[in-house]
Amino acid sequence: MLLEVKNLAVSFSTYRGKVKAVRDVSFSVDEGRTIGIVGESGCGKSVTAHAVMGLLPRENSIIEHGKIIFKDKDILKLTEAEMNRLRGNEIAMIFQDPMTSLNPVLTVGTQLTESLFLHKRLKKDEARQRAAELLKLVGIPSAEQRLNDYPHQFSGGMRQRVMIAMALA
Repeated sequence: MLLEVKNLAVSFSTYRGKVKAVRDVSFSVDEGRTIGIVGESGCGKSVTAHAVMGLLPRENSIIEHGKIIFKDKDILKLTEAEMNRLRGNEIAMIFQDPMTSLNPVLTVGTQLTESLFLHKRLKKDEARQRAAELLKLVGIPSAEQRLNDYPHQFSGGMRQRVMIAMALA
């Protein structure tokens, strides 16, 4: 079992009181498998994914109960430093709107090589070469040149591909 979410319940403290966003969600993902989480707007899909990634806002989110087991570790018990090592290295999320996830003032190459420096400990030239390989892998033509481009110079679909390349990095 790669990932198991057991009876997850998440709420948020608001000025109007507690809002229950996720109620007793459970699912599992075996290694090499893919699942889809579907539902109506506002049903808790994104909150569930953010909980798995450890990206819920600390100031007002509450994990009421449940477990999130990733590779036999309960990630709800990990420290922030341990989660930072895990995120981007072993577990990643591709956000629905890549323009809000990509920094508009940094080139795509800078953003893509950042995780390669952090998690793979590659040198600058090695990271750049790997970044170009990842862009090619996701179908971005002229990958070496596109590393120098900014997010606004890509179409929406191409920005989504950049996010997929970042998740693969």
